[in-house]
Amino acid sequence: MCTTGVLRLADGSYALFKNKDFGRQHLDDRIWLDDGLFGVLGMTTWAGDDPLLDEYSGFSIAANAHGLLCCDSNVVTLDDHVNYDVMTEVAVREGVDVVSAAAAVRAACAAAPVSWGNLVMIDADSAVSVEIRGSEVEVVPLERAAARSNHHVVLGDHALQEDHATTYLRRAAAQRRVEDATTLADVFELQAAHDDGGTGICNHAGLTTVYSYVLHRHAAGTTLHVLQGRPCSGAERVALDIPFGRRPDPDSVARFLAAYPTATKQNAAVAV
Repeated sequence: MCTTGVLRLADGSYALFKNKDFGRQHLDDRIWLDDGLFGVLGMTTWAGDDPLLDEYSGFSIAANAHGLLCCDSNVVTLDDHVNYDVMTEVAVREGVDVVSAAAAVRAACAAAPVSWGNLVMIDADSAVSVEIRGSEVEVVPLERAAARSNHHVVLGDHALQEDHATTYLRRAAAQRRVEDATTLADVFELQAAHDDGGTGICNHAGLTTVYSYVLHRHAAGTTLHVLQGRPCSGAERVALDIPFGRRPDPDSVARFLAAYPTATKQNAAVAV
């Protein structure tokens, strides 16, 4: 379960945010970083309580050197379907902008049915939400700041969706807040919010918010702001410039991994 969204800031830059809610109270991210892509590895076992059984595929949140930002949230996990995190990876690997990324995702879903999810993506010119239900895909243009959680807004509710308790409250609270946000500080405040108590955007109800991310695209490049743990806890938020296009400087990747708040410091891009 996750709360996600996109917005354009007062200074003309743009951002994508995600609170990652998880089945246990601690998670150490695994990172993919090469000269063109950054991604946090996705997991099919997000509801599992045993880290030894964790299974990874796709990207949970990602950015590419073209300035495309994308992330996802669960609606229904189906064992015989492709993991929706794979669609976030498809978006940033095959897309140079929102239009080409959404087309790539639509084609991938037509080729093999995908577990139900919501993607949000943004570039310098446009933003969309992509609702996935097996092979059915709805690409929804976002003309203003927007938030998503764990139900389909356009495809509609479904009895199979895995969160009927917190998703509507979180999405409504995030939508109210993101519409008023003009700075990164506003986004950080949104991510720590408890407008509805334990079922807040910072989630303490059933599942726990284990990471809080903001990808910020600006004139100088792309910066990741990441916090491990509940964003209301006072934990340190780390700002990391993503070293796109710096393959001749492996030290930049090492510095990124060293500063990233996770005990898993190996780069998955070179571990395959």
